[in-house]
Amino acid sequence: IRLRRVLARDAPHAPVTDDVFAAVVSVLSAWDWERRPAAVIAMASATRPRMIADLARRVATIGRLPYLGEITYTDGGPGPRRHNSAQRVRTLWNAMAVPEGLGDLPGPVLLVDDQVDTGWTVTVATKLLREAGAPAVLPLTLAVTS
Repeated sequence: IRLRRVLARDAPHAPVTDDVFAAVVSVLSAWDWERRPAAVIAMASATRPRMIADLARRVATIGRLPYLGEITYTDGGPGPRRHNSAQRVRTLWNAMAVPEGLGDLPGPVLLVDDQVDTGWTVTVATKLLREAGAPAVLPLTLAVTS
């Protein structure tokens, strides 16, 4: 129930709460890592940019990992959500830019986002991160809506 309030459309634009952060740390500490992340990146967010960036920075700090910044939206972002997958991918395909400096990472990037709806945003972001040199991408989201 707490997470629903944090992710509600009318939730305040604020950093991640301590209780949600503690839950994320608990989840991460229980992961059976094949390869530990080498860096953390925040996903672009039209609705919760402050919370996602804060969560990613805090995860990087507690994990002693470099925080490489945020994937950003270009030209105003992908625009309104579309009703089917083909339309959603089309709006996302050229709507994001990734931070530089991914080619020298010794391991995967932890990509932090608030929630996954269709999965296309994380998929396109992963494609861009891999093309920029990330050896792998590990998505971490607070919720899945579908």
